[in-house]
Amino acid sequence: MEHHTQRRQPQLSPSSGPPQRPLAALTERLRSKQQTRLALMFLDRFDGIHLKDITTSQWLGPRDVVIEGHRVANFGNDSFLGLDRHPLLVRAITDALASWGTHNGASRAFTSVALYDEAEERLARWLDVESTLIYPSVTMANAALLPAIADDGDLLILDRQSHDSMHQAAKLAAANGAQVEILHSCDPASLEKAIGQKSSTAGLVVAIDGMYSMTGIIPPLGEIQELVAAHGGVLYVDDAHGTGVVGPNGRGAAFEQLGELGDILMVGSLSKAFSCLGAFVSCAPELKRILKVRSNSFVFSGPVPPPYLAAICAVCDLLESNALDELRDRLHALIRRLVDGAEQQGLTVLGGKGPIVSILIGDIERTLQAGRFLFDRGFYVQSATFPAVSITGGLLRILVNANHTEAQIDGLLGALAEMKTWMESQGRPVVSD
Repeated sequence: MEHHTQRRQPQLSPSSGPPQRPLAALTERLRSKQQTRLALMFLDRFDGIHLKDITTSQWLGPRDVVIEGHRVANFGNDSFLGLDRHPLLVRAITDALASWGTHNGASRAFTSVALYDEAEERLARWLDVESTLIYPSVTMANAALLPAIADDGDLLILDRQSHDSMHQAAKLAAANGAQVEILHSCDPASLEKAIGQKSSTAGLVVAIDGMYSMTGIIPPLGEIQELVAAHGGVLYVDDAHGTGVVGPNGRGAAFEQLGELGDILMVGSLSKAFSCLGAFVSCAPELKRILKVRSNSFVFSGPVPPPYLAAICAVCDLLESNALDELRDRLHALIRRLVDGAEQQGLTVLGGKGPIVSILIGDIERTLQAGRFLFDRGFYVQSATFPAVSITGGLLRILVNANHTEAQIDGLLGALAEMKTWMESQGRPVVSD
């Protein structure tokens, strides 16, 4: 006699109706989360002025674009050296595309194209370090490296102002047993106090930005490294925004202050000043071998496509040539022109040692209104608000590129002066200090 098992049917009360479809249920569950509610409320409340999730529809010139139907000078582009259309890079990508195709198609844990070795060797020569290891992006490098070097029982001290990707990576390290301490200001005095919590046998890692991404300010890396080394720790510097534009030969803020990178881990970006794709970390050969087996984004992610590896080598050629001096001299002259002009207007300027120049505005609404005012006058800048900065510390984040023109800088300064006058007339002046 055969027995047939009947599928158990869900029991529904007469008033409950049919079950909600899975993705609809997920949407409602996520919508109920406080973080989601706040983000959606922000988008709804400031619709039309927040200038987030916008689309560039047309490229008109080196830094002239069409965004949301407006022709604007783009001061929100982090291709700091203006290499994104440089013929040297375009030719390198085109040639490598013909030789290697669009993608390697395998995790580097299995196989890497020869261009990877060449690019890592070229980066190491440029930085004057023993070796480098390339990752798909800075975010993925941080996500892999911090949990790899701060293990069970170790103390990981993280600067509060450091990039969000490091804070997410610190959560992974904490889940693996590391003790994580967040410093509101990573100055030597507060760092000395935090290091006092370390047990005698624990490892110590101090992670900090080389140049803060929102303000462009460079922390005292020399003093911090001296303190970290005295306690037998390792300094980890995410120098994504200083790579290629700060320090001798563009080797970054850490190199500028320390004179060499042999005793620290320095992460650099290959997608900002390099205008390519990926990231790297400086290291010694044996440590590189260890990082490969301890880095999940090295083992379990796709690689940087071969054409961009060729472009990275081309940028290294440029960084080691006299052409870099011309590009950097032009970039820093434009930065100085903007900073001097903004300060003469009585605006509070942050940064300016690199291509990030931020103007302090104030609360969220005032900052978004200021960004929209500039946009309507033909200049796109990034309005940075909480939680990227403090609740009353909203910024206009201006990214200066080597291929901006003096006319664009002067035009932006004129629009900033108009903005300041307009906001004062509205009884909502920009923050003076």
